[in-house]
Amino acid sequence: MIKINIWVFFSFYVIYALLSVPLFLSTSDGWLAVFLYLIFGSTYYIVSSILLFLSATFRTRRGRTKVKVNLNLLSKIIGFQVFVVLFNYRTCGDSLCYQGFLPSLLEENSIPMVITPPFVVVVFALLLYLILLSLFLLDVA
Repeated sequence: MIKINIWVFFSFYVIYALLSVPLFLSTSDGWLAVFLYLIFGSTYYIVSSILLFLSATFRTRRGRTKVKVNLNLLSKIIGFQVFVVLFNYRTCGDSLCYQGFLPSLLEENSIPMVITPPFVVVVFALLLYLILLSLFLLDVA
């Protein structure tokens, strides 16, 4: 656990949110990118940023600007995000492609891929990522 000013944390979170949406978009394609990441992801990050801003404002009024950041939970969140980004699926027309971003990239470069998680696992990891991120923000706020 580290202690940090709520406004510094808010600034870091806004930068993180602004980088996360293009990162998700760059590893997906088609309707999956538009519906899942652009609309849902952007809405999530916008709402969470607004709520974090309101929390920071109220904490500043009460004179409690220091917050504790749980580094263990933060590392799990980043791990899930890395997993989702690396194995993010693309769409091939009306259906999903058979492999995610990293396996497709490795196959194009003739590098064998040992395991490819199915789409359901990647979506579950994305949902778990969003739940853990929400719990993390609630813990901080």
